[in-house]
Amino acid sequence: MTIRGRYFTHEEIEFITQIVSNTSSLSRRKLSITICEKLDWRQPNGRLKDRACRDVLLKLNAEGILKLPEPLERGDNRKLRIRSVNFIEPSYELTGKAGHYGKPLFQEVKTRKQHRLWNYLVERYHYLGCKVIVGHYLKYFIYLEDHLIGCLAFGDGILHLNVRDRWIGWDKEQRKANLYLVINNRRFLLLPWVKVKYLASKVLSLGAKAVSADWKKRYGYAPALIETFIDKERFSGSSYKAANWICLGETIGKGRKTNRYFYHGRVKQVYVYPLARNARKILCSQPLASLHTEVEREC
Repeated sequence: MTIRGRYFTHEEIEFITQIVSNTSSLSRRKLSITICEKLDWRQPNGRLKDRACRDVLLKLNAEGILKLPEPLERGDNRKLRIRSVNFIEPSYELTGKAGHYGKPLFQEVKTRKQHRLWNYLVERYHYLGCKVIVGHYLKYFIYLEDHLIGCLAFGDGILHLNVRDRWIGWDKEQRKANLYLVINNRRFLLLPWVKVKYLASKVLSLGAKAVSADWKKRYGYAPALIETFIDKERFSGSSYKAANWICLGETIGKGRKTNRYFYHGRVKQVYVYPLARNARKILCSQPLASLHTEVEREC
């Protein structure tokens, strides 16, 4: 069985089922940590893949293969509890052109206090709100000189995305092996009082360079491609185009909830930004696929 791009043998499924059965007193989070430790399932930087493991457990639970303990907090596990923070909107608008200011700076979100502020700002000012990002991710505050002007987030690439997969040209096995090299621009927010012309495209361009280096530092490998979705009923995508992102086409209006796909009718444009000159060649490369398979086998 393949879940989240990883193949689980019959013996591994039985082993996981046995652990769940024998440790029913543990919470779901502690179960995922225990299973990762037993299977030595880790990220390239050595950290446990406990979030990915929780997705695996949910899939097995939905298939009736095992029975998870009841969650400690009921509700949508993708929603965050947004805590209030001491944040006051500035009484002024930031105007002018991007060239009138210094280069935008990206501060990685690391501490609990920073996460609370980032979550609060995105929940309050981004039309999609703030949700849990499962798997690998990086979050940033964006500063222009001394001004906090926005938030940015990246996470793992989408498992199935037809228009992207056709553009890359990879087959099923190559996608399975190399999907980890694709990351997704999950959130991009410029705060509503920031009215600086040409700033959005500059942030997107510099943000791509920042995440490429920081992702390698955090997770031990460099991504080859960034993807994102643009709601064409709300946005034209002009900032992404000006930052040299490539529009590949449109989605068919489907979404994913847990492990099922459903039709929601909201068609979005798909943009990508290659982080390497030969990104498609890298993503279709069999040697990289073989290497990744060995890494997964050791994990």
